[in-house]
Formats: sequence, C-alpha cells, structure tokens
Amino acid sequence: MAAFIASFIFVLLAEMGDKTQLLAMAFAARYAAWKVLVAVFIATFLNHSLAVAAGRVLVTVIPMDLISFIAALSFVGFGLWTIR
Repeated sequence: MAAFIASFIFVLLAEMGDKTQLLAMAFAARYAAWKVLVAVFIATFLNHSLAVAAGRVLVTVIPMDLISFIAALSFVGFGLWTIR
C-alpha cells in the first residue's frame, strides 16, 4: 500500500506541472495563489480518481491481455509518430 500511495502522490505532483501550470499562472494573476493551488490539487485528484474508476470498470469488461496489447501498440505508434 505504501508503494501505491507514493506512486499516486508522485504522479499527482508530476501532472500538476504540464498544461495545468499555464492555467494556474493565468488564474493566479486574478485569484489568490493558495486558492489556485488547492483548486488544481482537487481537480487533479478528481481526474486521476475518475481514470482509476474507469480503468477498474474496463478491466471487468475487456480482458487484461487485450488492454496490454492495445497499450503496447499505442506506445509503439506514438513512438514512431514522434520519430516522424
């Protein structure tokens, strides 16, 4: 459980730094910084929670082997697209 919590926290913090950062800077120009940070944290937490819930539902509907195969194909596809 400790590994899960640590992974969750690290991904949560890492995700806050991409496109969310641009929105946070824009909102921080108008609202108090602590309000913006709390809102970003809550939104990111809810986003990841919904993704986990959707993943749990999909695993009951789609076999894990098929999900792994599709994930592998998409990984290779995005890699080739990036090289292009």
